[in-house]
Amino acid sequence: MLTDGSRLEILAALGVDVYRLRASGADTRVSFSAEPEQVAVDPCVAIACAAGLRGDARLDRLLAAVVRALGVAQSRVAWVETTVDDTAATLPDVAAWLLIGAQSARSCSARMSIAQQQASVIAVTTEPAQLGRDASSRRALWQTLKPLARRLSSA
Repeated sequence: MLTDGSRLEILAALGVDVYRLRASGADTRVSFSAEPEQVAVDPCVAIACAAGLRGDARLDRLLAAVVRALGVAQSRVAWVETTVDDTAATLPDVAAWLLIGAQSARSCSARMSIAQQQASVIAVTTEPAQLGRDASSRRALWQTLKPLARRLSSA
């Protein structure tokens, strides 16, 4: 009979993702505000989006689900709001990046150093209006989030 530890090692060697249930008593409520926040104290992931996107009520629930899917606390997420003229705040030094839309991808990649790009896991999603539109777009979003979630779980 295999122990849980050896079972997990074998599954990891085979490349099988093992999903674990969340704790039932954990508080998973996340709320976003339209006001810019301070950078997280010890961020482990950065999510870059167009300025004003976080204030959009239609995407509020989806952004909360993205943070939960990554398996990190809201306090460990550094939000970066980008503008068309690239006047966003200083980029944090984190190991995982989620870039929402082409505008944030262009803005952040132009300001990241090559060393930072090589050391980070960077995922780019479709435009914000396309994110939660239908089942196929949600499935594509989940496929984009999987490498980030793996990196964050191993850190």
